[in-house]
Amino acid sequence: MTPIEHAEALLRSVIGNDAYDESTHLNETPERFVRMLQELTKSEKFKMTTFESPHDEMIVVSPIHFYSLCAHHIIPFFGTAHVAYIPQGRIAGLSKIARMVKYYSRGFWIQEDLTWTIAEALVEVLNPVGVAVVMKAEHLCMAMRGAQSPGTKTTTSTMVGAFLDHSKLAKAEFFELIRND
Repeated sequence: MTPIEHAEALLRSVIGNDAYDESTHLNETPERFVRMLQELTKSEKFKMTTFESPHDEMIVVSPIHFYSLCAHHIIPFFGTAHVAYIPQGRIAGLSKIARMVKYYSRGFWIQEDLTWTIAEALVEVLNPVGVAVVMKAEHLCMAMRGAQSPGTKTTTSTMVGAFLDHSKLAKAEFFELIRND
């Protein structure tokens, strides 16, 4: 059975066979559903451009809007990511930080893993003194079903290196910079 046939069988089992006739808008819905899932789970490859740099001050790219799909319910969650790093000899092209968030957001995720993955990817590419990633998102699986609590946001964070050290000011500075975003 093809993915479209699976989608059609599932849709028919949920809404019933009577919904399929010439006059409904559902006749091509399984095909549209499969194409939509393919579009939302395919990441566009990009080249992570980096440059040598003597700068060692924090760089923050924020807010970066993202969309993803809940790994448990296949329902969207969306929000903003705030990404910071303290360079150590290399900096990234600013647009590449936003592209990295978009790249990793595609697919099925739980927000906690997505936040960690973005931070780890930045560590791997730049080997910075520290990385901070904070993601704030509304999960439609929580807004539309289950708790039915629209507008509720989930915030996750991953702190690496200098951002983990509570005795230093990097973490406080980062949170101050993103407070109103």
